Amino acid sequence: MISFSRAFRSTVLAASVFVVAAAAQADPLHKVRIGYPPAWSAVEAAIPFGDTLGFFKEEGLALDYVSVQGTAVLLPQVANGSVEFGIMNPDLAIIAASKGEPFPIKFFYNFYPRNIFEFTVLKDSPIKTLADLKGKKIGVGALSWGNLPMSRLMLRDVGVTWMKDAQVLPVGVGPAAWDRLKSGSVDVLNLPATQNVMMEQAGTPIRRITLPEEFRTVFSNGIATSDALIQSNPELVAGMGRAVAKSMVACMADTEACVRAYWKIDPSAKPTPEHEAKWIQTFVAVNQGTYKIGELSALEGKYGTYAEPDWRNVVQKMKEGEQISTSDFDLSLLYTARFAKAFNDFNIEAVRAAARAAH
Repeated sequence: MISFSRAFRSTVLAASVFVVAAAAQADPLHKVRIGYPPAWSAVEAAIPFGDTLGFFKEEGLALDYVSVQGTAVLLPQVANGSVEFGIMNPDLAIIAASKGEPFPIKFFYNFYPRNIFEFTVLKDSPIKTLADLKGKKIGVGALSWGNLPMSRLMLRDVGVTWMKDAQVLPVGVGPAAWDRLKSGSVDVLNLPATQNVMMEQAGTPIRRITLPEEFRTVFSNGIATSDALIQSNPELVAGMGRAVAKSMVACMADTEACVRAYWKIDPSAKPTPEHEAKWIQTFVAVNQGTYKIGELSALEGKYGTYAEPDWRNVVQKMKEGEQISTSDFDLSLLYTARFAKAFNDFNIEAVRAAARAAH
């Protein structure tokens, strides 16, 4: 196993929260920033695991981990090249493209091929369906989060008008958000599934509101990069996606080793010995839950792949929900599938063996 030292440092990026910086390498690696809203943590352990296993170094990459508050902040940073790669929801990019003002980016890796955002209530809440949210308070991570257009559409389809029939409040993530639900200051949370598993692991009984199947199967976050980077260095983009695919395979193969490896990226995340077992239990459950919701185990040989019908489905839903006024625009403005074969060009059993040897 290859070990890398890491240190947190601040960076001059608008609205960035922090950067976990890769230490200087003797080899001539291409340093790239990968952005994710909100903050990097063991909630998303796969990429850091792949980093410690050397998958990105094999592609000539050294990662800087950048965190920002929402897709609305991250998207323009990817477009202008201040962040090379961004893991984000495509809704805001679709809205811009529908107006004839597309961002100069492309989604190139389908990170979560299923919707990972949920509506959750306390277990004993009288709220049973999305229609019951009329007159209620909905807590969201931030009003800039890219999942909100699809959430608005889900409510519209059951007769609940966003910000009119239901109040929408930014509550952040983590214990502060969970406390808002427990205290009754919001009636429901609309957060990623990862947050909900963590809330359960922390001892709060919750219940998930069933989503319509047509929304459950809509893809969620993808990895985007700038058109300029695709044009100037397509091999780097292909290598990034291949390293991500390996990382996901490795984390599914040994999720405990995966979450433990996060301590090498962020040593401050390691809990004290008396809390270590619970920490590992929590983040193993979080990552395994995400893979189950995303149905990633069924994607062997197709990791990261986008298909035009899936994009057309998302665009059509947004039009039906009046998030965009037209669906008649070129989808190639939004995504590319040109690298899908390269993403899956690796020995999957060798990757799994590397993961299991990481303990």
